[in-house]
Amino acid sequence: MKYLTRLQLGLSLVGLLLGSQESRAADAVPSYRNTFLMGVFASTVALDGATGMKRMAQMLGARKMNAAIVQMHSKDKELFRVAEGAGIKLLFAPAYELDRSWWGDGEKTFPDTPEQARKAAEEIVGAVKGEKSLLGYVLYDEPGPELISRVCRITQAFQQADPERAVTGVFIGTDPGRQRLVRECQPSVVLIDVYPFTRESKPGDFTMRGFFSSLDFVDYIRSYSRYLEGRPLWVLLQTHGTDWEGYKLREPSRAELRAMNWMALGEGADGIFYFHWSSFQTWRGLGDNPQLLEEVGNFSERIQPIKGLLAGLERVEGEFLAHPTDPHHYVSTLRRGNNPEEYVVVVNRDVQRSRDIAVISARAARLRDLLSGRVYALGEAIRLGPGDGRIFRVVP
Repeated sequence: MKYLTRLQLGLSLVGLLLGSQESRAADAVPSYRNTFLMGVFASTVALDGATGMKRMAQMLGARKMNAAIVQMHSKDKELFRVAEGAGIKLLFAPAYELDRSWWGDGEKTFPDTPEQARKAAEEIVGAVKGEKSLLGYVLYDEPGPELISRVCRITQAFQQADPERAVTGVFIGTDPGRQRLVRECQPSVVLIDVYPFTRESKPGDFTMRGFFSSLDFVDYIRSYSRYLEGRPLWVLLQTHGTDWEGYKLREPSRAELRAMNWMALGEGADGIFYFHWSSFQTWRGLGDNPQLLEEVGNFSERIQPIKGLLAGLERVEGEFLAHPTDPHHYVSTLRRGNNPEEYVVVVNRDVQRSRDIAVISARAARLRDLLSGRVYALGEAIRLGPGDGRIFRVVP
């Protein structure tokens, strides 16, 4: 009897130890991988210090948004504290410091060596690593292929200096040289600009004219997502217009922004950010645009109950199709790794009128709306307003 008691006690202790190990393993997963992020891109050049940071953090928090990419200095400790107090995670973009220690600022150049990259990384990381609001680093903004050596070296140096946090930069373009940066430099996250709308874009035309490309919004994202290799995908969506000579963007409408949000989910985005928070140069910032800010807030609040589910979902080639076939009808399938559970995203890309879109498949299944709980049969019409979308779990 005593032996049995000791055996049971021993098994209980083993169970506790294993549970503790599993808990530690789960805790060891970098938080940028298991959190769905919604936030904005901002810069202290236009943010107005701690006052502006506090206003932004409060407005984001009120809309159930949880992150911001901010170009700032490592010495801006008060900004980290403001973000921490508001529950906002910061992706620190140390552009000003890296210009003076790695990229060069026009007056001074620095050697393109592992030693110099390590020195630059350790100096910056050492100054901010203890900040609780720090989620990661955004080190470069739309680099060209001629910078591949520097991009790879500084990425690796930051990953070595702070291996638990995200290390990435903003990527742009479809040419092989620029996309080679994602493949060879191996940032922790693939973060891409996605700006479809120019002054010439008709309502609901998602052709990537903002990048002088004939690719559609969806195809552009897929040109990068094919290189994910298990890494998270973050998208930086357009909410701004510009009035520069030769490059005139227009603000998206609310329905266009709504459709971009839903299609980003359908493409497996683990984070959605918006450019730019503050009004600056020739654009109006999201913080000064009540209509688009309301649209972003509505979307964030609407998907709040399922954000924990969204992180880690990847688009796969599924068996579900839109019916009738129409360029305005978007359907995608999502899955998490080898997990057999599937999700379907349906979007009405028509930004001017509502549409009935059905999902069909050769297999037997039904679709349960993750937000409303309603179950649809395959082939049953799903009524969607302009630019609106739904996400479903595939059920028997």
